[in-house]
Amino acid sequence: MSNANGEKLKIEEVLALEGKYVGPTVGVSMLPMLKNRRDTIVVKPKTGRLKRLDVALYRRGNDYVLHRVLEPIDGGYIIRGDNCYSLEKIHEDDVFGVLTEFFRKDKHYFCTDKKYLRYAERRIKTYKIRAFFVRLKAKVKGFIKKILKGLGIRK
Repeated sequence: MSNANGEKLKIEEVLALEGKYVGPTVGVSMLPMLKNRRDTIVVKPKTGRLKRLDVALYRRGNDYVLHRVLEPIDGGYIIRGDNCYSLEKIHEDDVFGVLTEFFRKDKHYFCTDKKYLRYAERRIKTYKIRAFFVRLKAKVKGFIKKILKGLGIRK
């Protein structure tokens, strides 16, 4: 969407003008739920406090970030992407949108659907075990690289 001068509007501006933003996802932080440049999101303006499991849209520098609220805290939120392994603390005023629905391949999902909410809860509950295996995989890869380097197979 562009303004009268032909300049591309920011998502915040689209939300203010249209009451929603519909567009593609970019990045891998919300895998496996949202796939980079394949899926389409529907974001509406934030109208009040977000709650646990909501997916907040905010800016980090020039980048837009869509991450899940793990815990509302005083003055903001603790959040993390479904495919991320570090927590972020963001201020309430930095959040301007919330994911309300999305299209994944040929399916349409609402963020209020019970099946979706079970998925979101599972992503949070399985975080520790997923993080363990991500760290283990990195250590095994590093160990293999050292062995190959020691054998002169790899530089």
